[in-house]
Amino acid sequence: MAALLLAAVAALLATWRADARQAPASADTAHFGDRTPKLGIGDALPPIMPKAKLRVGVADFPPWSIPPSGDVPYWSGLASLVWRQAAQALELDYEVKVYDLDGLIEAVAKGEVDVAATGVPILPEHLVRFTFTPPFDQSGLSIATRVHDQLTVANVLRRLASKEASRWFLGIFVFLVAFSVLFWLAERRRNPPIEGPAARGLGESAWWGIVTLTTVGYGDRVPVTRAGKAIAASWMTIGFLLMTVSGAVVTAILTVDRLRPIVSGPEGLARVRVGVVHGSVGERYAESARLDARRFETFEDAMNALAAEELEAVVGSTTSLLFLAERVGERRIMVLPHPLMRDFIGIAVRFGLDPAIEKRLELEVIKAAQSPEYRSMRAVMMGDADASVGGGLGK
Repeated sequence: MAALLLAAVAALLATWRADARQAPASADTAHFGDRTPKLGIGDALPPIMPKAKLRVGVADFPPWSIPPSGDVPYWSGLASLVWRQAAQALELDYEVKVYDLDGLIEAVAKGEVDVAATGVPILPEHLVRFTFTPPFDQSGLSIATRVHDQLTVANVLRRLASKEASRWFLGIFVFLVAFSVLFWLAERRRNPPIEGPAARGLGESAWWGIVTLTTVGYGDRVPVTRAGKAIAASWMTIGFLLMTVSGAVVTAILTVDRLRPIVSGPEGLARVRVGVVHGSVGERYAESARLDARRFETFEDAMNALAAEELEAVVGSTTSLLFLAERVGERRIMVLPHPLMRDFIGIAVRFGLDPAIEKRLELEVIKAAQSPEYRSMRAVMMGDADASVGGGLGK
């Protein structure tokens, strides 16, 4: 009886082990080394209605969105690329509406468009009017200005009167006076041109000192005493070094002046002509700082005015200013290295958009911003690469 019982138990154990080996792993569990199940986002959301057609607003706001041209017959740019990839992944149907930047902000706030496919900064004043996808890039607020690259007579005289140059000129003058007096003391009794009244002798010695310092060497005043020759040799050596170093100092001062920005920080904006773009963060900054700024419709217009010397500074999006500074054809334009503020860039979405679209759009925007195509395009547009990669709102 006991033997039969043991045999039955052994048979049951063997059957259980065979079933365990053959049974597939539960789809709800994942173990180390096992293949994890594929996850989806928004599985609890209803499917996107196939007949839904979105209204997508765009504006001339490089490098985020750039209007069509003869070479690129569709809206291009970084934000345009992100939207195109997201829309293709979600198979969205949409129509494009064109605004200026200020009008686009108002359109998405009023619900006239569903999405603003450009680089809108994620700011508190925007978040109370519409929502955003997660940020796909970052930017800020900066100052673009010109540099002093024209050596006019006024600029040269002003720089030569600076403290750096004045110290060297004063040093040369002190050495000149000292050696002229020493030369007069050594030569006043044996050198005919130096003999005579002290005023006449000192004047002739000063002439000798200037001729020797500048290495002209007329030879009309020469030392005749041993002490005078020793003084002359010392003065020639010291004077040569002084003139060589002073020439280098003056050259450096004038070179630095050519690279010096007209505006070096926000404190200088109140004294110059400033440009901003309608609806931009730069316009709000100018209003808060009470700057008498000139308004422009696009950043290209503002930067062209800066290059044409109609302005001394443009306040606006860091990324836009950096992008355009390399493309306006003026090497005299620079963007100050320290932004006034930093912010993040996202795709603006009106309040009340279908959650099925909005939540899936958030994921696709992040995926697009991390794609090799986006990184390559950004590197090209911001001057970090040589090859271009396409991408725009064309379907």
